[in-house]
Amino acid sequence: MSGAAGSFRWPTRPACGRRPTAAELAAAKKNLVQGQALRIDSNAKLLGYLSLIGFYALPLDYLDQFPKKVAAVTREDVKAAFRRHVKPEHLVTVIVAGE
Repeated sequence: MSGAAGSFRWPTRPACGRRPTAAELAAAKKNLVQGQALRIDSNAKLLGYLSLIGFYALPLDYLDQFPKKVAAVTREDVKAAFRRHVKPEHLVTVIVAGE
């Protein structure tokens, strides 16, 4: 595979066996925590979160605890979760474009 598709596929495979860098993890945490307010900035979005909390039987203080839980995630946690849920041999590349 070459071109843009090849450049996308290349970083995905090594990611399966490595921890994120400290900078990558910090950026992801910052995005999740600082973006939380925008994810609940309307009644409809808040209702969506309340539905999620009820459906998955999450604690009622889920939204309050979210930043603390995100802050506690380590690089090893990310690597372990990636290994559990992402199987490189099952990845599929879909290309949608003109000729």
